[in-house]
Amino acid sequence: MKYKSEDIDLLLQQLHIEEVVGEFVDLKKTGANFKGLCPFHQDNNPSFVVSPNKNICKCFVCGAGGNPIKFYSEYKKISFVEAVEELANKYNIPIKKVGNSKVNENKEYYEIMEEAHNYYKEEMFKNTARDALEYLSRRKINPKLIKENEIGYAPNEWTGLYDYLIKKGFEKKKIFDLGLAKENEKGIYDAFRNRIIFPIYSVSGKIIAFGGRSLEDSKEIPKYINSQETPIFSKGKNLYGFIQKGSNIKKKNYSILMEGYMDVLSSHSYGFDVALAPLGTALTEEQAHLLKKYTNNVILSFDMDEAGQKATERSILILKSAGFNIRVLLYKDAKDPDDYLKKYGKEAFLKVVKESLEAFDYLYLRYSSEYSLEDHMSKQNFINRFKDFFQCLESDLEKSLYIDKLGKSLNIELDVLKSILITNNKKRTKNTYEKKEESKDLDEKGLYNLEKLTLALVLSENEYLEDFRDKEISSSLGKKIFQYIEFLKENQEKSSNIIKDIILTGNLTQDEEKELVNISLLSIDDYSNKLDIEKGFQIIFMSWFILELKEALKERSNLLKHIKLKKIEDKLKQHIEFNDLCALYEEFKSINA
Repeated sequence: MKYKSEDIDLLLQQLHIEEVVGEFVDLKKTGANFKGLCPFHQDNNPSFVVSPNKNICKCFVCGAGGNPIKFYSEYKKISFVEAVEELANKYNIPIKKVGNSKVNENKEYYEIMEEAHNYYKEEMFKNTARDALEYLSRRKINPKLIKENEIGYAPNEWTGLYDYLIKKGFEKKKIFDLGLAKENEKGIYDAFRNRIIFPIYSVSGKIIAFGGRSLEDSKEIPKYINSQETPIFSKGKNLYGFIQKGSNIKKKNYSILMEGYMDVLSSHSYGFDVALAPLGTALTEEQAHLLKKYTNNVILSFDMDEAGQKATERSILILKSAGFNIRVLLYKDAKDPDDYLKKYGKEAFLKVVKESLEAFDYLYLRYSSEYSLEDHMSKQNFINRFKDFFQCLESDLEKSLYIDKLGKSLNIELDVLKSILITNNKKRTKNTYEKKEESKDLDEKGLYNLEKLTLALVLSENEYLEDFRDKEISSSLGKKIFQYIEFLKENQEKSSNIIKDIILTGNLTQDEEKELVNISLLSIDDYSNKLDIEKGFQIIFMSWFILELKEALKERSNLLKHIKLKKIEDKLKQHIEFNDLCALYEEFKSINA
């Protein structure tokens, strides 16, 4: 028996890992997590960690664990499907078995798309596709690349594809549902005619749509068109270029976003198989969230014309809001990546990648070309251009580092820039005491970012572990990093490559290894020198202080203690030197003891 993936996700959302595991393992609370003896090996020292926040469990020794369903399946020695059914019944969570309607209907849609793709591929090497082959040849796409990328051709016929699909036994309605054919007062006609066809795949590898490049030289005919929205395709939620189900992007841990099909094809042919493109639209939040499942690192390589650079600017804001690390490619004497690769080759492109600009530096370069920084009003407008960018930043450390960089470049007081771009930049909800009194505590995402910055700092300078070892780090990766650094200190050892050594312990999951690499990149970017390390430490120390104080203020049973804590809160809102902040924290600890 099978279940829909969305129902499995719903079941997981409603299951609590600590309840599922707690039925079989004696768990004890440790910070934000639970701990117990591992049920999968002879365990005398509790090594089995259960994380309610992540809804997963993990043994530090044998590596067993996973989500609630996987744990239950392995513990009971039953299949995944049996585990789904038993858990759904046990916790009274309704879950539907796969029926014959929606699932089967989508199955037929995929079959139609597969047959349509076969039709287009066969047409590509017929005499009628001579113009298509000549065009691709001019773009240096040879027959081998055509076959490897399964590029097709839609002949210049009114109902070629429609007739083919009808003969295959598919229903007219379903062909229309997929937008492969349409009907008007003159009759039925194929949506794609006299066009080179680029298949668009889902991340699971199924054909879900097509993109078509016209071979007609007419301003009245769009050069590119994509499949319409269908039951299996949403333009703003998919990307062109996914191959190997995205495993190449996960492995290399970065992606290059480009504008068009030809850019992506050229990049893949030169070995850059991490290239992707939005589907004829500006990058959307949904596309960013899809990409986030595979990597946190993106290189933008849009066209060098004004439209392409505007798209770059918009994409930076969307990607930064989603927490990406972003760099931007700039190249001369070429209009787009495809053109550059064809003219100068792979090595030259690699050099451009190495010389790419961090997102903030790109925006600074772009904006400074629009304004005279010698003129007072022009400089003010220049600074205001950064407002949208600062609204997208999650961490206080990032804001501070960019403010510092901008202040040095413009020779402007940091407090002035902070007032313009952070304090009075009203479109952004603050994560500090600038919030209203009724605002919520630091949310999971904010806490996650603070933990990530803390880990990056400690990895850069192990000695800072002493300042943060008492913090409630919720992620299992954070705990493992802290434990390994403590192990080094206890044994009076040092590591020449701490990231590599932590991975080699074998205690990390695949996702944790990926996250550790991301944190190490953050460590390099944000803590590259002594000044950055000291500044970062002060900001992170302050953020943890705020978080702990807000937690303490929730307790109102001791009125005198609450009044003293409120006084500390008032002092904390004022601008104080770091030494005074440390003294204030010691006072807080003594009151809250």
